[in-house]
Amino acid sequence: MPRKRRSLGRPDSLSSLKAELENRELIELPSSYCIYRVPPLIRKMNPTAYKPMSVSIGPYHHGDKRLKSMEEVKLWFLCNFLKRNQQKSFDDYVCVLKHKESKIRSCYSDNISMESDEFVRMVLTDACFIIEYFLLMLGVDSSLSKLPSMEIRSDLILAENQLPFFILEDLFDLNFSNGCNVGSTFVFFTFYYFKGAFLSGIVPNEKLREGFTYSYFEQHHLPTLDGTPKVDHLCDMLRIFCVRLDQLPREPSIGKLKPVYNASKLDDAGIKFEVNEDEMSILRLQYSKGVLKIPRTRVSDFTEIQLRNVVAFEQCHFRSSRSMTDYIMLLGHLIRTGKDVEMLEEKGIIENYIGEDDAVAFITKRLSRNATPVNFNNDYIYLSEELNKFCDSPYHKYQAIFKRQYWSTPWRIASFSGAILLLFLTLIQTISSVIALFQN
Repeated sequence: MPRKRRSLGRPDSLSSLKAELENRELIELPSSYCIYRVPPLIRKMNPTAYKPMSVSIGPYHHGDKRLKSMEEVKLWFLCNFLKRNQQKSFDDYVCVLKHKESKIRSCYSDNISMESDEFVRMVLTDACFIIEYFLLMLGVDSSLSKLPSMEIRSDLILAENQLPFFILEDLFDLNFSNGCNVGSTFVFFTFYYFKGAFLSGIVPNEKLREGFTYSYFEQHHLPTLDGTPKVDHLCDMLRIFCVRLDQLPREPSIGKLKPVYNASKLDDAGIKFEVNEDEMSILRLQYSKGVLKIPRTRVSDFTEIQLRNVVAFEQCHFRSSRSMTDYIMLLGHLIRTGKDVEMLEEKGIIENYIGEDDAVAFITKRLSRNATPVNFNNDYIYLSEELNKFCDSPYHKYQAIFKRQYWSTPWRIASFSGAILLLFLTLIQTISSVIALFQN
């Protein structure tokens, strides 16, 4: 009989597994997660798009030596925050954070190994920095006049650089009470900060932006849970700004997005492109009778960072609704080359603040790589099928070939025009000869 091997002092693996499972019963379910590390497959397409350039928020980038100079600035902001309400002490805020520490930790998908005091210190300084920064940007009673960096706006919406929204609300409500009330909620202040910082890139039409009020936002964009606004964090708030509630999937999609011809090929086939001046949401593309209407889109140096982080958050957090991912994947089909960008610019659909058309095409192609849709937007599936059906019809297919062959370059246009002129002159000469023959 074979001998039983001795463990040599090592713990029994099954007993260890049993103990680990029993301990996990004390941990909240992963459904509480809302702040994630960006998956490696998505990160590798542009690693710098997910790293803060100026200020760290939360534990994932805490202690980064590149961002050390902003830690002193955070203390200035914390002092300013504590001075606002003389009836509340430093210990009052610490007590709130200690009480909710486990709930805050449970929002992070990674295990946070920081000691309790260090963790609470980080949350307090980072949260108060965000609140004071919003008040500063909105011009609300702040003695702080300027900041040393302009990258803060982008840093605050990075998927990994977040604090749970509820703790920002709790500290805000605790401070602005007992005579120090500024007259509104933290969601309200966040809305107006985001409207000033990001809305022009989401809704380029100035007249439409005037109608994007807080009441409109509440009605058409802001999700609620038991009557309370449901916002996970600031990256989530950016996504909420982009996605209307009526654009969320109401039922599972019945198909997949098939490859769509790019914009220049659609144009060759006879599809007419028009800018949709009346649409508030960038996600609403409309097609009817050979006309594709697309809301105006602004592309700047910040566009890729914003879209990448919203898509990364969707990939990690949402199991059935990835509206921005769907939009980016459709955009990746329509815009593949600088020629596509140039044509859409001419139609007024794209506002190019980067400069080079090829750079815009490069961004749109990279954005959708390694992103996975779940229940793909049925409107987009229908749109892609109709566009492909239009282009695959024999008449429009040959029209596209004809246009590419004879109208793609100036010399071809000149050659074709010359051939037409020669044919016309030959026809006139033939007619003249026939007339002369009959006269004779």
